[in-house]
Amino acid sequence: MDCTSSTSSARLLFCLAITAILPIVWSAPTSPNYPLSQTKGGLENVANVLVTEAGKLCTEICKTPNLCSSSVEHLLRMDLKLPEINDIESGCLSTKFNKEKCLPKIRRDLLKLQPYLDFLKESMPKNKNIIEFMQVKTISLANTVKHHQENPSEDKEDTTTGITVADMRSKDPWNQNLTSYIILQSIKEYLEKTARALRNSVKVSN
Repeated sequence: MDCTSSTSSARLLFCLAITAILPIVWSAPTSPNYPLSQTKGGLENVANVLVTEAGKLCTEICKTPNLCSSSVEHLLRMDLKLPEINDIESGCLSTKFNKEKCLPKIRRDLLKLQPYLDFLKESMPKNKNIIEFMQVKTISLANTVKHHQENPSEDKEDTTTGITVADMRSKDPWNQNLTSYIILQSIKEYLEKTARALRNSVKVSN
């Protein structure tokens, strides 16, 4: 319909309404990377959803006999160089919480998790959709955490651990499952601490 040629008042009002609405529609975010939750409370909820999904996968893989009580778990966890929140220097622990240190660490570590999630897609093909969901959410969470940093660095930071998917593979199915379990357990623990850190970040901001 030509909005300039009609003399009908009803059509004119309709055209004016459409003209007012179109800029709003065109300006709406369409990128799949657009943060789904802009508030820090919302970020904590996303972290908790990821904790739940990792927990489900842990339960699934622990059906393998004697797998989840292995005495070599601690040593293998160190070899895998998985991101951790254990020391006060990270700024993420409740006793010495430091938002300026903690949020950049969380963002970097969430990006460092991606090769481990790639490995899990290989080792747990029946759960590939859940793991892909976790990948999308961890990347989205990392990007949105950066949005909440007071002075985010624009410099390219190292988000690698030096571990590749090939390094994690094993010809022995039991070892492969053990590696998968340790990765899932570590991711679950990391995201639990991430959720608490994001909660502390809200308290500091208030």
